[in-house]
Amino acid sequence: MVKLTAKLVLARARAADLESVKKLNCWGSELTDVSVFRQMPNIEVISLSVNNITTLQDFRFCQNLQELYVRKNCIAELSEICYLKSLPKLRVLWLADNPCETADKDKYKMTVLKTLPNLQKLDNTIVTPEDVNRAIEAGEDLKLPEKEKEVLLENGGGRSSSPADQDSDPQQSAIAVTLEETKAIITGSLWFAGCKIREQLGLKPLPAEKYTPIQTRAVPSTSKHRNANILSAVLALVKELDHESLETVQHAVKNRLDSF
Repeated sequence: MVKLTAKLVLARARAADLESVKKLNCWGSELTDVSVFRQMPNIEVISLSVNNITTLQDFRFCQNLQELYVRKNCIAELSEICYLKSLPKLRVLWLADNPCETADKDKYKMTVLKTLPNLQKLDNTIVTPEDVNRAIEAGEDLKLPEKEKEVLLENGGGRSSSPADQDSDPQQSAIAVTLEETKAIITGSLWFAGCKIREQLGLKPLPAEKYTPIQTRAVPSTSKHRNANILSAVLALVKELDHESLETVQHAVKNRLDSF
């Protein structure tokens, strides 16, 4: 199994975070798991041709998706395109050369267009209004498996909360950290950074039990003080990162500097 990870996405897209990625090209990467797209609602163009993807379900979370290129993958069931019905901006789909492309090319085309009538281009061919009208009559009705349909209805077409999904996507589980937990992490980071600085100055470390949580203590409102705290935390935590993580941080810093 070859998984497309958040780190790889950020490195290839040279982006600071997943939500800022608009285009991604991972052609010919032998990918089998692309569940990271569940965390990328703003992506507009996805190029994943010549991989080993078996399902389109991860793309249903990409509400701004306009173009999807997945030719020469391992998508066996044509009903997989039902996952794309909830994407209001999808206009280009290249699905050819998958097992789901039947021998009857015309029937295949009509069925896809009946399911996705807003497409303007299918398999590198322009879709005409006449094609769509004919598809309404000649195309087959496709449906998702009942179990999957129930999950979509319960979640409003959004992220599945079933145990199976949570177990299969640890990165998605990490996103479920609550706001209070996030604050606690930040607080701990600042305490750790403060101790490091005091240690370098030959002072005793701050007692953890006397350290007041960040949300309850008075904090100077100046941005200079806030930036100093954040900088101390970042510099302390950088030492804990591996080479790949440092490259991701480097890209994020460069993009941030370029924005000034």
